[in-house]
Amino acid sequence: MTDEQPGVGQIWLARGDRGADVYVLVIEVHQGHVLALLCDGECDLATDSDSVLEPRASGCLRRLLVHGDLAGAILDDRLTQLMGSVAPKLVQRIVLRGRGLDFHSSDLGRGRPVVDDTDPRWEWKLEKLRQLRRVRASAAELGWEMHKLGGPAAERTA
Repeated sequence: MTDEQPGVGQIWLARGDRGADVYVLVIEVHQGHVLALLCDGECDLATDSDSVLEPRASGCLRRLLVHGDLAGAILDDRLTQLMGSVAPKLVQRIVLRGRGLDFHSSDLGRGRPVVDDTDPRWEWKLEKLRQLRRVRASAAELGWEMHKLGGPAAERTA
């Protein structure tokens, strides 16, 4: 990571375990990691949960598709280069769109919904999810303890 600390609305290049680096939009900042949405340039494939940002809105050189439905925790040290930024108010609207709560903002672009698995974008979205998985942090990397449900502790309290 560069010396710059990540902030809400920043667009970063994130390094994965394998495969190509990906663009992400930071939507929350936490200690040692961020919550970010996956981004790319395939704007013509946008779905109804995605937002398409023009260069003037993102500071990037080209239009940017923000996948409102593909979020993940990413360790700060995987963020390698700051690429642009989005106004915090716009980030809030992008998050709402991804959660299915904003379908009226025409300035965020508008894709058609994916109705079922016969839509070719279904497989495309699954591939984007795989890309996100290559950069997102695991629970162990985040320091979250995982507990077995129904283990010995549960038996003692029963």
